Amino acid sequence: MKQSLAEPPHLDETVQARNQALPGRISISLQKALLGVIATALLAGIVPAGLILDRRLVAELESRARRDLQLAPRLLRDRDLALAEGMKMHAKEIARAPGVAQAMREGNRALTIARAEAARAGFGDTIVVVDSSGAAWAGPKPDPILIRATQADTQSVGVVSDSAALYTVALAPLQHAGTWIGAAGVAIALSDASAGLLAGLARSDIVILGARGQPTAATTRDSATMLIARAAAAWARDSTVHEVRVAGTRYLATTAPLGDMGRIVFVRDLSRDLGVMPKLRLLAALSGGAALLLGLVLGTVLALALARPVRSLADASDRVAKGDFSAPLAPSSITEVNRVAHAFEEMRHALRSRLGDLENANSELAARQSRLVELQSELMHRERSAANGRLVAELAHEIRNPVANLRNCLELIDRRLEHDPEGREFASMAIDELLRMHELAERMLDLNRPNDVKAGQCDVGEVAREVVALASAGGSADSIVMSVEDDGASDAAIASDALKQVLHNIVQNAREAMPRGGTIRIKLGQKDSRIIILVTDDGPGIPRDILHRLFDPFFTMKGDAGGIGLGLFVAEGMVRVNGGRLTVANRDDGVGARFTIELPSAVSDPLKDALNHPSLTLDRS
Repeated sequence: MKQSLAEPPHLDETVQARNQALPGRISISLQKALLGVIATALLAGIVPAGLILDRRLVAELESRARRDLQLAPRLLRDRDLALAEGMKMHAKEIARAPGVAQAMREGNRALTIARAEAARAGFGDTIVVVDSSGAAWAGPKPDPILIRATQADTQSVGVVSDSAALYTVALAPLQHAGTWIGAAGVAIALSDASAGLLAGLARSDIVILGARGQPTAATTRDSATMLIARAAAAWARDSTVHEVRVAGTRYLATTAPLGDMGRIVFVRDLSRDLGVMPKLRLLAALSGGAALLLGLVLGTVLALALARPVRSLADASDRVAKGDFSAPLAPSSITEVNRVAHAFEEMRHALRSRLGDLENANSELAARQSRLVELQSELMHRERSAANGRLVAELAHEIRNPVANLRNCLELIDRRLEHDPEGREFASMAIDELLRMHELAERMLDLNRPNDVKAGQCDVGEVAREVVALASAGGSADSIVMSVEDDGASDAAIASDALKQVLHNIVQNAREAMPRGGTIRIKLGQKDSRIIILVTDDGPGIPRDILHRLFDPFFTMKGDAGGIGLGLFVAEGMVRVNGGRLTVANRDDGVGARFTIELPSAVSDPLKDALNHPSLTLDRS
């Protein structure tokens, strides 16, 4: 019986249909979706905030480095003022030291230098002694401007260049009876040591440039020193902060004048200023990860609270799909979810009532459909009876009389071939075939009358071999090869003449489809209580669009070559009335056609066999 229209499909089929309805769609639970939304929201908040904070910190560190560099020249001026006061005081003490002026007046260079050195007392790097002509007896030679300022009886401090080094020099006048006879003082070299002290004060690296722009002292690396010195040589003498890149490293630099003899460059290595950023980034990443983990934990708790009643609704809907309307619904503290649960409960109650009504309607529909099938079968039976009636009338007129005449002639020939055994054998075979043709019209009448399926039985192997022998006798020996493969099939519940007629029609059609020769195979087998006969050929096959019409009466593919289209129609009718089935298809393993004959075994119960094979119905469409 066919399945009721109201019968709910199995749960697996429902899920399969749902998946097929949404091809390529990813399925995800509500709990996972909520966790994904929470994680996405946290990441969307934490990651951009971290990136913005990172950029702000980098910008702030660079800005602080720039501000420090802008303050460095002022710190240098303040330091130079304090240093100048100290150097002036020491220069005055050296000039007033006992015997220094006297030795200068006497022109005793060695004594003057010795007494000045003694008066220096370790302050500065060296003494400076200048005679009345401006010639330097000791230390670096001051420039004329500094000497003139000292000669005017004013203590002066300046930067002088001596060879490849720069010095800060402080001089005091040497006088005798109010007359200027020279000058003495102290000098401090602007060396790497001095640059190191300045670097500590300004919190930056130092590059000291000479009068020609060459570096005389520095705290930076040698490779960076030369590049920074070259860049600084082109800068204006102001406190503008410039950026210099050396081997991928960024430096910020500004300059301050060293009198008229040179300049000092304050340099900040940004890689050092930004060296704290990796630790800050690590700390920020750990903090963000902890915040994300805490958010996920809280989100999991929230997602469970939200997903539990929704999951209960989903489980209840699955059980409804299987016909169970008693699944409990979990309560929820969310108003919208409670509304959905209440609506689902009302829908479930209404569905239960509708299903009851639908089952009653289906029962009535099944009864009507069963009656409709009976009426359809009766109508088809009547239409076939009418068609067969016309066929019988034509066959009675076209076959019976000629067959009777031929039979008489063949019997006369048979009697005259008394001494020709082979001829008499072929004559007997011809007479038997004419008898079978005579019985064909009678069997057409049988198509409209109930037949006893136990009316006859035969050895299918013997019948198949006889059909092959008859067909081979009528054709060239080397044009078509025919064979019979018997896998031990038992007797079939069909008369031998009927089976012979069926096989003969199929084999004859196969031969006509292969005018240039080929192979016809008849394979016999048995499956359960069914005898299976497969007839295959190597012909061109049958066009797909006419396969369904092959067993219709008066349908033929021979055209003007002959034939009225009754052979396969009669064959299919003979198989069907004996409880079997005849089907046709094109071969799957090559070219050609394949006819399949299914017949009940001679030892089977035809009624039980028909019930076990629902394909054996009156509807041949």
